[in-house]
Amino acid sequence: MSDVKHGKYTRRALARLFAGLSLAACLTTPALAQDAKTIRILISQSPWLNSFVSLVDQYQKETGTKFQLDVTPFGGMVDKMRNSVRAQQGSYDLININVQGLAEMYAGGFLRPLKEIDPGFSLPDGVLDFGSSAYWNVKANSFDSKGDLYSVPTNGNVLALYYRSDVYKQAGLKVPETWDQLYANAKALHNPPKMYGFIARNTRESILFDFSPVLFSYGGSYFANPESGDYSVTLNSPAGLQALEMFIKLNRETGTGNAGALEQAELIQLLSTGKAAQGVAVIAAVADLQDPNKSIVTDTIETALLPAGTGGKHASVAGQWMAGIPKNVPEANQKTALAFLTWFLKKDTQVAYTEAGGIPIRKDLGDTKLAKDPAYRFIKAFSDNADVAKMNTPLKEGVRVKEIISLYLNRAVIGEISAKDALNGAANELHQVLTAAGYKLTPPKML
Repeated sequence: MSDVKHGKYTRRALARLFAGLSLAACLTTPALAQDAKTIRILISQSPWLNSFVSLVDQYQKETGTKFQLDVTPFGGMVDKMRNSVRAQQGSYDLININVQGLAEMYAGGFLRPLKEIDPGFSLPDGVLDFGSSAYWNVKANSFDSKGDLYSVPTNGNVLALYYRSDVYKQAGLKVPETWDQLYANAKALHNPPKMYGFIARNTRESILFDFSPVLFSYGGSYFANPESGDYSVTLNSPAGLQALEMFIKLNRETGTGNAGALEQAELIQLLSTGKAAQGVAVIAAVADLQDPNKSIVTDTIETALLPAGTGGKHASVAGQWMAGIPKNVPEANQKTALAFLTWFLKKDTQVAYTEAGGIPIRKDLGDTKLAKDPAYRFIKAFSDNADVAKMNTPLKEGVRVKEIISLYLNRAVIGEISAKDALNGAANELHQVLTAAGYKLTPPKML
């Protein structure tokens, strides 16, 4: 095993520390080396960390390149990132950026376009860009595949439909193609408290993520045309109302009875203990649901493309991590970092990444050895959902936008306000906030 450094710790030391200490307690010291043969990486303390480390180990053995990983709890990532990219010389040659922070990093001009480092570099065919999130159009101030390439995906995470194949078979049900069919299946299977027909996350922290695919599939949107820079608020449209009414109906009538409080850990627990017939969750939940030490439905939990809304349109939502190379590190370091990313994106590398427990960032692994292994049967659903994944808050004020919309959605789900009032209220407040931030917007039309 190679000595991949995490802050001031080697991987061997970590093996001893993992048994009794949390990562948060010991992995927050940033790397200081300036050697161009050493890649300094800021990465989140997350379920996919070990799979990433396994690739780092492999690359180090193949090339001799050294690594220093500053493994940081999720809540501390943004501050470290902001401090490093604003310094005269950055602490990291690669920074892993959660989808919510991408627009801030791109719009702030903190990352170097990858083609400036290597004019011949591009995303290989088969690599997902998760709704053009690898690209940024400076003029339109938006994600746009016609803009400059600023980052590459390091961990794919999208929402997918999870369902129990055994209870579906017993009830004579088919995998739903539409939300109406999903609702009908959920009603048929709903038998509380023994089994809930459908579950999704509805707290103010997560509801935006789980509602977004429903909105998009019904033809709704949050903004008029982000690709061209038009962020006029369009959430409170007839399509948006139809989507929210379906979302509320599913969660109130076939859920746990406490719709506004369900979070990811409880959702996964309900699925893994057989208490939920189906639900929407991130594809990364597969690891726990197929682990016999954590789940009683390992052989019967299946994944599928999220249902379509009006007009047969399928959609998912992007929740990936992307790696970018800051401008404020030496060019030699930038080239070393890009060489690693180029290797990371290769098909064979992504097979190894998936085998190590990571979520792949390619959609073309169906013809690899993984396709014949039941443990990786989730790959088709992942690829299908990733192919229709969209960004839900594609602007640098994304965190504030999320807070506003989530509050109103949560209030609607718990019955505090109507779906129409929730959408109108969110649209009006968003318009005010974005107008104050300098955006030129058309006022939203009230429902």
